Amino acid sequence: MFSRTAARQTLVRRLRDLMALVITGLISTAHAASPENPYCSRPLRVALFEYGVLYRSATQDGADSRLLALLQQRTGCQLDIVVLPRTRVWAEMKAGILDVATAVIPTPERESYAYILPYLQTRNVVLFNKKVAGRAHNIQELAQSGLRMGAVRSFRHEPAYDALLDTLRPRQLVLEAADVQENLRFLQRGMVDAVLSQPIVYRAYLSEAQLRNDIVIRDWAPQQEASIGGLMLSRTAFTEAQARRWDKLIESVQKDGSQIKAYLPFMSATEAQDLVYTGPRPFSAESASR
Repeated sequence: MFSRTAARQTLVRRLRDLMALVITGLISTAHAASPENPYCSRPLRVALFEYGVLYRSATQDGADSRLLALLQQRTGCQLDIVVLPRTRVWAEMKAGILDVATAVIPTPERESYAYILPYLQTRNVVLFNKKVAGRAHNIQELAQSGLRMGAVRSFRHEPAYDALLDTLRPRQLVLEAADVQENLRFLQRGMVDAVLSQPIVYRAYLSEAQLRNDIVIRDWAPQQEASIGGLMLSRTAFTEAQARRWDKLIESVQKDGSQIKAYLPFMSATEAQDLVYTGPRPFSAESASR
């Protein structure tokens, strides 16, 4: 009796082991047969940041989070979203901890460690406390006015405004905020006389009454200057071939209207259209010849 039971148990173990080998083989064959994802080789760590209609931490939603959902659907890549301060984005991207970030203005330094694929365009303006707005009528007068400016730490703007901040910083006339909300609070509390901001930002945090009664807005950057926001892909996480595919994908969602559709819950159709970048692509022949 004992020997029959032992034999039966041995047979069951062998059948179980054989089934495990067959299942493992089938899984391996399936993996070998399925093509590698041309957009990514693993789950991606993606950073959003507090930025008006692009993303609000309070609602955990925004135009950029909707666009990321669209890109995840189109690529099949798993996007693990984190919300980080801008300074942390640069540190983690350089360290290879972060794979993707949104709304990044291209600079030579950033392009040394990441591909930056433009997808939106907007302009900064100067928001003045109404009581002091008459003390400057252009950027040159603002630079000599002695007025104190607020700006978000590590942000880049149109070249004319960055040059202005570079002039004011040595004179201790720039108060740097941790994020866009704090920057606007500086202005509201009288800690600064003016701040740099964009319509997609200040309209999300300031009421129509505040904009009408307390603030004067001046658009002084040259008309040819704009803030171009791009999707930042770490050169550590992406090959050039993958970055080219992402660039083509961004171009396609712009051309087929999907980007505008993703933005419509947060702005009008005209505002969404104006926000979409329409200039040359970084991997186009036109860009390569510049």
